[in-house]
This record gives sequence, structure tokens and C-alpha cells, in this order.
Amino acid sequence: MNVHPPRYDFGPSAQDEADLREYADFAATQDGVALAAATWFSRRGNLDAQQQSEFAAWLAADALHAQAYAQLQQTHRAARQIPAQVAARWALPKAAPASRPRRPLLRSLRALPYAAAAMLLLSVGAGGYQWWQQQAVFSQSYATMRGQRLAVALPDGSKVELDTATQLHVTLYRQRREVRLAHGEALFQVQSKQGQPFDVVSGPLTVTVVGTQFSVRNTLEHDGQLRVAVQHGHVRVAGTGQDLVDLRAGQGVSSDAGGRLSGVASLAPDSVAPWRTGRVTFDNVQLGAALAEFERYGDTGLVARDPAVASLRIGGSFSLTQLGRFAAALPQLLPVQLVRSGGASEIRMAAKIPVQAPAMRLPEK
Repeated sequence: MNVHPPRYDFGPSAQDEADLREYADFAATQDGVALAAATWFSRRGNLDAQQQSEFAAWLAADALHAQAYAQLQQTHRAARQIPAQVAARWALPKAAPASRPRRPLLRSLRALPYAAAAMLLLSVGAGGYQWWQQQAVFSQSYATMRGQRLAVALPDGSKVELDTATQLHVTLYRQRREVRLAHGEALFQVQSKQGQPFDVVSGPLTVTVVGTQFSVRNTLEHDGQLRVAVQHGHVRVAGTGQDLVDLRAGQGVSSDAGGRLSGVASLAPDSVAPWRTGRVTFDNVQLGAALAEFERYGDTGLVARDPAVASLRIGGSFSLTQLGRFAAALPQLLPVQLVRSGGASEIRMAAKIPVQAPAMRLPEK
């Protein structure tokens, strides 16, 4: 006959007592009604007849009880819509194998604080997950002074180059990326990311891309224009109302302050953001506009007070660091002359050379 050794119950172990203390400490920090609702909710699939009756009595005892439980039910439905890859980040790590089987009651008590805490965390409401998605993961402002340029590498792998006197703000969210260009010009090299569009907002324009290289220029205060130019890829430019245009590589569009888009223009090779190489390019623009463009980078010391002079047309590519060459070339390109006046060099119309009458020949003797 096999004789089994007697079994003795020595009470809770040290670990069990620690579990109970942990739960007691947690419970002491929680709202009683919310904790009770979370406790009933975590046990909802394992109630016997007597416990069902106790649960019904708890709900009927106070309207706040039913309200707290209903909120947990609503939150649970919202939580079930959270993507699996996101929910996996919140999962509790698997516990190491215990040296001996844990008592079911104590195991439940140990798990209860986490279940209750999770439900209480989610009980901010069905909008909690949507709120979490809308929070920025990166936010930074960048600016350059007059004559400065700046290259920035963003955390998503995209790159931004800022031209002179440019200010912008970058905000990266979990599902989208946004840049707000206050003024100036920037060249964007966007890292393609599935499901994360990249928007550049400047004045009334919104430029949306997925992966490309393009520039956005906002000089509304300077010449009343916004411009978008694409070097690689594809962007979509939205103006006011239904004004919408798609741009491919080698194309550009401009807009006024009201967001009215111009027709799509073809761009000359290497004409997108020439300032990256320290140059400025003019294509049959007025001399006054060319001087104003140079002034964005620094003092030129050149003025064109005569409207007729300012309206003369000029074209070409010029160095931003060798303005003296531009000034010296002006009389060769246009019918003008430079006259020192009041601390500046005024560009004036060149003096007309009088037409000389043919020399009179004396009669031969």
C-alpha cells in the first residue's frame, strides 16, 4: 500500500505576500469605482452564477458603476481596432518559468493590476488611440540669415537645403510629414515612406509628394510670387479652391498671394535651386527684378532709379559671390552706364553718341 506524505498548508509564500502588497499598493492609488469596474471587466468571461448575481448587484447599486463599466466596454471596442503591430509594443513580457506552480488565485491577483491598469489607461476614451497617432514625433524650426545657406538631415532620411533668408518648421508625425515654409526658398530631397506623405505648406499652396526632389520658393513680400520647381519625381500642387496641378521632373508652376496657379512651365536644365552652387540665373527678367534678387543675398550697392532702366531685360547665369563681375558686365549687356551717386552706383541709360555729319571735303585744286 502506497502511503502518501501528508500535505501541509504553510500559508502564502514570500512571493505571494509580495504579490498581495503590490496589488494593495496599486489599488490604493486608483479611483475605487474605476478599479472595481476594471476588475469586473477583467473577470467578465469567468463568472459563475453567484458572481453574476454579485456583478448585477454592483451595477445596480450606483449609476456611476454602470457608467464606468460602459466606458470600459466602449474603450475595449476601440482597443480591438488598434493594429497588431502597435498592440504588440504594449504586450507584457512573458514571465520566466516559476520554480514551482503558482496558485491560481495568487496568479490572478498578480495579473489583475496589469489588466486593471491597462483598462484604466485606455479609459481615456475611444479617441485615445487617434490622439496618440496625431502626436508629433519630431518638431524643429530652421532659419537662415541674409546671405546664409543651411543643409539639414531629417530623422526620416529626407534632406532639406535652405537658401538665404529662409524660415521653415518641420513636424514629423507617425502617419504624415509636414513642413511649413514661412518665407524664403528650400530644396527638398524626400525619402519615400509608404503611407507617410510629405507636405510642404507655404502661403496658400500645399505641395504633396511621396519621394522626389523639388524646391519651393515663397517670396511674396519680395515679388508677390510663390514658385514650385521639380528636379526629380512627381509632386502635386494645390492652390485655392479646385486649383490643382501635377508636376513632373523639369516642370514648374508659380502662384500669387491668392493661391491662383499659373500654367505649367518647362524648366531649363540645372535651373532648380541654382543657389546651391552659389549662382543665380535670370531668363529674360527685368533688370530691377534681377537687382532685387541679388539684394536677397547681400548689399549690391547698385540702384536703378530710372523706371526705363529698371525695365530693361537681362538673362544669364551669374555668381552670387562675384557681384563686381556682374556690375562690370552690365554696360556690355545693356545700353547702360554706372555712375557713382550718393554712396551707390546708379545704373543709368548710356549717353547717346551724337551722329556726326560726314566730313566736308575741300574741292580739289
